[in-house]
Amino acid sequence: MSSPLLTLRAIRKSFGSVVALADVDLDVECGEVHAVLGENGAGKSTLMRIIYGLLAPDSGSLCLDGAPMRFSSARDARRAGIGMVHQEFTLVDALSVAENLVLSVCPESRWQWRQADVVAAAARMAGDLGLELGDLDRPVGTLPVGQRQRVEIVKALAGQARILILDEPTAVLTSAEVAQLFAVLDRLRRAGTAVLFITHKLAEVTAIADRITVMRRGRIVGRTIRAHLTEAELAVLMVGSFEADAPPPAPPAQAHAQLELNHVSAVDDRGLTALEDMTVAVRAGEIFGIAGVDGNGQAELFEILSGLRPPASGSIAVGGAQLARFEPAAMSAAGIACIPPDRQRQGIIGDMTVRENALLSAALLRQVSRGTFTRPEAEHHFAAAMVEQYGIRVAGLDAPARSLSGGNVQKLVVARALALTPRVLVAVNPTRGLDIAASHAVYAAFGAALRRGAAVLLISTDLEEILARAHRVSVLYRGRPSAVLEQPFPTARIGALMAGSRESP
Repeated sequence: MSSPLLTLRAIRKSFGSVVALADVDLDVECGEVHAVLGENGAGKSTLMRIIYGLLAPDSGSLCLDGAPMRFSSARDARRAGIGMVHQEFTLVDALSVAENLVLSVCPESRWQWRQADVVAAAARMAGDLGLELGDLDRPVGTLPVGQRQRVEIVKALAGQARILILDEPTAVLTSAEVAQLFAVLDRLRRAGTAVLFITHKLAEVTAIADRITVMRRGRIVGRTIRAHLTEAELAVLMVGSFEADAPPPAPPAQAHAQLELNHVSAVDDRGLTALEDMTVAVRAGEIFGIAGVDGNGQAELFEILSGLRPPASGSIAVGGAQLARFEPAAMSAAGIACIPPDRQRQGIIGDMTVRENALLSAALLRQVSRGTFTRPEAEHHFAAAMVEQYGIRVAGLDAPARSLSGGNVQKLVVARALALTPRVLVAVNPTRGLDIAASHAVYAAFGAALRRGAAVLLISTDLEEILARAHRVSVLYRGRPSAVLEQPFPTARIGALMAGSRESP
């Protein structure tokens, strides 16, 4: 048997008093997809960042082709043939899609290039990989989160990597896009490329992985090949036993509407119609799903309901009262709370502490204030209770929020929104990057909100999540909503609508 392409031995890494990795050993072979599983905060991303040169281990060794290596930067890792798609985006927002791609494939000595050549090269790369990127001249900062993720994937795959690290690459991709990505990974596997694949979706592991390594609290707790364990057994190995919550019962048809959108339309930042004539009513006690490939009006719908974008036309009512103003304070006062699509850019302020981010809302600050001043002991108690209730792993309440893993940031954002006890919860990909136990905990909390009469508008690119959780569904395609679909959901019909099938008369 040939020697492993990549070997890690006794890797340790601590952040203050928190041990992120404890004596981790890992072997990666040429031409394999190696899945790394673990609950939020298990150390998966820390391990990948060490392999990619973004972090230095406190101790331990890394060998590539049997030769000891110590990377001082990501550039060193790329030169050695290691590429990475990060869980949080590393794109330059002010540059176009094509320019971001060319940064990863142009020779480092090349300081100038013709724009036409850049666009043509980027188009060829995307076409070869089978991933649709849309307008290559569009600034990355204006793209929806799903399209930005596709740019990251193409950028990493375009670099001729011998080892490709994918940290939650499918979190905001649709099932069709995931299938496209898996076809790319299969081609890479046959060509001898090693793929390290981090995901919380066990069905993806059993579909694509050759071998599986399971981590818990910074240690390796299991190694197997995919044929040896079922999804249920992997789940127990990953997070231990847990009680799966049953979906909440559907509200009665006569339940009053908590959220009503009547003929709502919106234009995007380029002045083009992004949402057209949307009419929907979400009842108290209901999860109403908005399905669709990212970039079909979901971002504009979220921005309208969060007060970041006024509708071009139409009206919105919450609890039967028409809204007169469309700005964040007015939407919050009406009882709307939001879980945004991009937790890092829209959900937290990284340099502020966990405690400060837990209270990052005027309504929550009033709960811990006396007059114009907040009460430190009340702030601490509030944040500590939130961290405990949602199992958010932190080094301390005064640690900066940017020190949290992606999944723990997501749990903090979800917990803060639910702490507002909203009438309407607008949740965009709420379980992105969460492990199984954390996802169930989120929906258990949603269930408690539904039982007290709240309504949830679930906007998700994960069709499985929509089908499993929503009571009713509408599909957005090019900004136009489909007719409302009732349970049992016609899965084939929803897939056709997402692909642009026209409604029957």
